[in-house]
Amino acid sequence: MSRPTIFLVDDNEAFLDLFASLTEDQDFDLNTFDCPQKALDALDRDPPDLIISDVQMPAMSGLDLFHRVSDRAPATPVILITAFGSTEQAVQAVQQGAFHYFEKPITDKLPLFWATVREALAKGQMQRHLAIFKKKRELGMKPPATLIGRSPAIQKVVESIQLVAGLPATVLISGETGSGKELVAQLIHEQSGRLSETFFAVNCGEFSSGVLESELFGHERGAFTGAVDRHLGFFEMADQGTLFLDEIGDAPATFQTKLLRVLESKRFTRVGGTAAVKSDFRLIAATNQDLKKKMGMGTFRSDLFYRINVYGIEMPPLRQRREDIPLLASYYLTQFGQRYGRSIQGLSEAALHALRRYDWPGNVRELINVIERAVIICRDDTITTAHLPFDAATNEAELSDLNLVEMEKFTMDLALRRTDGNKSQAAQLLGISRKTLIEKVKKYRLEY
Repeated sequence: MSRPTIFLVDDNEAFLDLFASLTEDQDFDLNTFDCPQKALDALDRDPPDLIISDVQMPAMSGLDLFHRVSDRAPATPVILITAFGSTEQAVQAVQQGAFHYFEKPITDKLPLFWATVREALAKGQMQRHLAIFKKKRELGMKPPATLIGRSPAIQKVVESIQLVAGLPATVLISGETGSGKELVAQLIHEQSGRLSETFFAVNCGEFSSGVLESELFGHERGAFTGAVDRHLGFFEMADQGTLFLDEIGDAPATFQTKLLRVLESKRFTRVGGTAAVKSDFRLIAATNQDLKKKMGMGTFRSDLFYRINVYGIEMPPLRQRREDIPLLASYYLTQFGQRYGRSIQGLSEAALHALRRYDWPGNVRELINVIERAVIICRDDTITTAHLPFDAATNEAELSDLNLVEMEKFTMDLALRRTDGNKSQAAQLLGISRKTLIEKVKKYRLEY
């Protein structure tokens, strides 16, 4: 991490020299200016992380300098230093958005002064990060979320999103890995009153307990080995926005307890800190596990479950909405065709048939990968079964969806897949006898 830069502006050269001597053991670079205009010129070339300015200066007051900085670099915090008789102006600047003010001399309050400087640097860093996120969204670098499908299962999800998006309720999204839980969370955010703010996503299963707490709560400088500076966590950065906690079922027990307290009070303390920080974020959680079962096993807190499950949305697996597969395949075929510069017109009937009969254990995420791979390897204008990574049983010759023999074979294969090869259960699903099913399995050489 690069050292932060601070501009110090004061027409008193003696104070500039004094301040420079006080900063020798501080972890930042200091640039001094005896004229506000010089600081503004430097600001235009390379904005600093913080500006500290005197209030009373002949060419331009510190209040005027603050206003110009706010116009040119609104993410740059300003601390004002006042002498006797200029405190009122400093208070006015703070009311208008300046970070803080101190009265001279500052040497009798250095610990508080340096703590305020570090706080201002941290706030400036957070504001710059948020500005980058918002700018990316404005430029279309992250397109609006899209939930593709016309199946009853997906329409139920769409209705749930529309119902809960505008409410302040916490939402729990359940569903298998790859089914689109984060997409649902993004749609809730985009249809809520927090759309202009930032959406943050954190996977609870990707971090150990200590690292997860540091990422979410943030930490103070020196909180642990390697904590060379203050780090703002996602709880803090998601203020006024949405925080999505994916795979909440993997959250360690100690973190579950702390998360519950945060959700109840919207206050928390950074790791290694003592000051309470308040943040107004909306929580959306997701899981691919049965949390009620984990509650019974004692591995997930029941009070946390009821706190996050104010409103639940179940995301169906792809195999339960097979009628959406052609729409999804067509959509991602267009996306990847544009990305890789391929003029592919569509998929053959046999390829669509193979996609519909496959069970998709990886759900939509797996389908996306399959379509991307097909676009990469296809050198014709149509995706065929030869471009699909399925085994020979699925990778058949050209078929017609009206071929009754092939449809019977497909239906029986599907029933056996859904029952994990249990022929009695599969026969019940098909409405035929077990003996008939066994005969058909032999006839069609199904591998069960």
